[in-house]
Amino acid sequence: MTRPKRWATLPNGLSVAYQSKGELDQFYEDMFEKQIYIRHGITLRPGDCVFDVGANIGMFSLSILHRFPRVRVYAFEPAPPLFDLLRANTESFGAQVRLFPFALADRAGTASLTYYPNTTGMSSFHADAREERAALGAILENRRRSGVLGIEELLHHAEDFFAERLRSETFDCPLRTLSDILREEGVERINLLKLDVEKSEAQVLAGITELDWYRIDQIAAEVHDIGLRLVEIQQNLESRGFTITLEQDDLYVGSDRYNAYAVSTQMSAMSPPPSDTGADRREAALRLARERAERLKGVIGRGASGRDR
Repeated sequence: MTRPKRWATLPNGLSVAYQSKGELDQFYEDMFEKQIYIRHGITLRPGDCVFDVGANIGMFSLSILHRFPRVRVYAFEPAPPLFDLLRANTESFGAQVRLFPFALADRAGTASLTYYPNTTGMSSFHADAREERAALGAILENRRRSGVLGIEELLHHAEDFFAERLRSETFDCPLRTLSDILREEGVERINLLKLDVEKSEAQVLAGITELDWYRIDQIAAEVHDIGLRLVEIQQNLESRGFTITLEQDDLYVGSDRYNAYAVSTQMSAMSPPPSDTGADRREAALRLARERAERLKGVIGRGASGRDR
């Protein structure tokens, strides 16, 4: 059942459908003003292919669609209420945007998503009220330190605030792998893989086959540093030829949330210059994928024959 939509006009004049006004303001600051996923060597150009995994209502997708002409976006959002808003916010771009009402994971199947209507950005297949409360507490404290008005009063009613923000409902959502989508959609190259999947980042990466890693130029991901996850993801990406930069936004200091920026070491040397035509870019992308695949086949072949151990 489609729910009634609320619309707001952003500071840049863009009209968007939203779920939570407080989150909408934060999304706008993060995606349009701070551009948190386009930094530390992450670059985009007109015509690039972007996978927006954990798209929510589509604010990251909108920020790049308005900034980079002809960019192609593949957006994934499993929560039905958010997918409905994502569709409303991106429908004017037509075939430039492909939408998928499911999550990416390490295997196909289904899983139960805990959805927080008042804190949608924390909705997760790995919900943990203690972890979510700790993150919200860190955000409130950081806002208090930065002098945001009204936070002191809010802290006096923190328990009521947490209870309302973490009121939840659940959805059984389908799961697919990224490599399945690449094959089905005929995508030869991902210029940027953006991940904001609330503790599922390792599973999304595990759903990429060895050959398909060579199709990915850049990754910008929110990583939840639970256990050794941040180190494990960093080592995983470095072993696949990416240079990594880690950063924690001031808003999340004291929480488990970090951003990881990964750029393929081959990208700058093998990518066509910005002045190339779209046809040249497509041909270069196909050539790069073929060259990467051939190198990986050689590595696999040597391993199978017992050499280079």
